[in-house]
Amino acid sequence: MKDILDKCDVVLDANDPDFADQFMEAIGAKPGETVEFITPQFTRTDGVTPVAALDDFSALPNLSPETLKAIGCCPWDEPNAKGEVLWLLPGEWYSRIPEGFMLTCIDGKTEPFKRGETDDDIRYGCLAYGVLVETEKQP
Repeated sequence: MKDILDKCDVVLDANDPDFADQFMEAIGAKPGETVEFITPQFTRTDGVTPVAALDDFSALPNLSPETLKAIGCCPWDEPNAKGEVLWLLPGEWYSRIPEGFMLTCIDGKTEPFKRGETDDDIRYGCLAYGVLVETEKQP
């Protein structure tokens, strides 16, 4: 395994049409060799059943942590330099997020929601983006 990790010092673009071939070469896989990817859990593990969705998504940044948890949102990380915590949206809400609603991704980028373009991948029951909430609202 260490031999494979030692070879993973290249940066590849997953959108490149030749990505699979480049990846196989980068890890030293032989033609026809099977490579298995193990991804994170997709379903919730916290026992929370998210509400259907909100009528007013703009209210999210003003909700308390207890309310955010109760409706199905999950905190992503510790407060950032501005004292904000990213709360991820439940995956079940994807079809209800308003077009153009500004979302912050786990990589820190903020951009408008575009149905069908914005990623709908779900990990641990949540999307990879949500809203920033000031720490004054945190416990």
